[in-house]
Amino acid sequence: MLNFGVTKSEQFFAVYLRSVEVMFTGKKIVITGASPDLGQALAILFAQLGAELFLSARTLPKAETTAALVREVAPQAKVSCFQVDVTQQSEIKQFAQDVAAQAGKVDILINNASSWLTGNIIEASDADIAASLNSTALGSVLVTKHFLPLLERSTCPDIVFINSTASLPNDTHGTCNEAFSAAKAAQSTFADRLRHRLKGSGIRVLVIYPPDFDSPSPLVKEEWDECRGANHSGHMTARNVFNSLKFALSQDRICSVDSIVLSNNK
Repeated sequence: MLNFGVTKSEQFFAVYLRSVEVMFTGKKIVITGASPDLGQALAILFAQLGAELFLSARTLPKAETTAALVREVAPQAKVSCFQVDVTQQSEIKQFAQDVAAQAGKVDILINNASSWLTGNIIEASDADIAASLNSTALGSVLVTKHFLPLLERSTCPDIVFINSTASLPNDTHGTCNEAFSAAKAAQSTFADRLRHRLKGSGIRVLVIYPPDFDSPSPLVKEEWDECRGANHSGHMTARNVFNSLKFALSQDRICSVDSIVLSNNK
C-alpha cells in the first residue's frame, strides 16, 4: 500500500529498493579478486542485499579480510573464501569444483581479478607483463569456462566482466601499461564471442568499462554516499560502478545489458 504522507517519487523509489533487495536475496555470487578495492566493495554491497558469496583472492588472508568486513555489516551473510591465483590453471579448476560441492549452482559470476600494470612496455618486467596477460585475459577465460556448468543450473545466470576503458580503441588512458590494455581487450573480445555463443541459453554476459575511479569503502557511509559534481577534483567512485552493475543485473531476464561504458564527465 502506498503511503501518501510522502511524495510519489519517494514511494516508488522505496518500492524499487525493496524489489532490488528481494532480487538479490539468496543469489549465489562468485567474485574473483575479492580484495581491496572494488572486489571488496562488491562483496560488502551484495552481502547487504542478501546474496550468498563465494570469494577468491590470490591469498586466503585477503579473501578472509573481505569476509570479516562483510560480516560487520551483514552478520547473517553466508560467505565462503578460497585461495585462487587465476594465473594457475589447476587452482581455477579446483575453485570451481569446491564451489560446486558447496553450492551446486552459481547465479552470478563476477570476473574482477586482474593484474594492473603502470608505466610503459619498456619499463615493465617480462614477468609482470606475463602475469598481467595471464590473470586478466587467460584467467577470466578459464574461470568462466569452469563455472559455466554451474551457471547453467541457475534460473537467472549472469556473467560479469569488470573491464576497463583502457581496452577501448583510441582510448588515451594515461596511467596503464600497453600490456594491460591488450589483456583487457582480449577479455572484452572473449566476452563478446561468448555472448553470441550463449544467445538463447538464458545466460546474460555483461562487460562494464570503467575509467579511473576512486575507491572509498562502503563501510564509510559519508565518503561512499558522496555525490560528486563535474568540477570535482577527483574521479567518479566505486559507487558509480556498482550502481551501474546493479542496474544491469536488475533488468528483466528478457533484457540483456551487454556493455556499460563509463567516463569521468570533466
